[in-house]
Amino acid sequence: MEHYLVITAIGTDRPGITDEITRHVSQSGCNIEDSRLAIFGSEFTFILLLSGTASSIARVEATLPLQAQQLDLLTMMKRTTRHEHRFYPYTAEFHIEGNDALGLIEKFTHFCATRQIDISALSAHSQEAEDNEDNHGEDQLTLQLSTNLPEGCNLMSLQEEFEDLCQTVQVAGTVTFTGHNPKEK
Repeated sequence: MEHYLVITAIGTDRPGITDEITRHVSQSGCNIEDSRLAIFGSEFTFILLLSGTASSIARVEATLPLQAQQLDLLTMMKRTTRHEHRFYPYTAEFHIEGNDALGLIEKFTHFCATRQIDISALSAHSQEAEDNEDNHGEDQLTLQLSTNLPEGCNLMSLQEEFEDLCQTVQVAGTVTFTGHNPKEK
């Protein structure tokens, strides 16, 4: 029986840090099922989903904290189960660009939450301002939301509501819908 563990590691970015973590996981007998890596400021952030036997997962849980301490990393671990795929008749990609402002990302996450839209991925990047005619010296935000839409979602209404929100908060936004066949996996 496969067991699963989610790990988050955070520390100062430097060459070889990813190799240290992946080697430790592999030598413990676990497989990396999924992972994401990002640099925030000067910090490295690595999220991994591991699978393995009960003993290999327990080995990582027991040994990673010491390894992390030697690598000057903060780590968190949590046991989980295999992801159960759910069928969604439609997915939507929301792309937003505009002047960065306090609470702007929350406006779009709240938009999704109030419509029972499942956010499967979120990427946000704020770019320091280059003073020009378009942005008047304000930092620019690019936000990308990948979502799963609930059954019965009215796509035309959703697009209109999204466009209204973009206009209200004065950003440019696009939404792209993708339909899925129930037989696709």
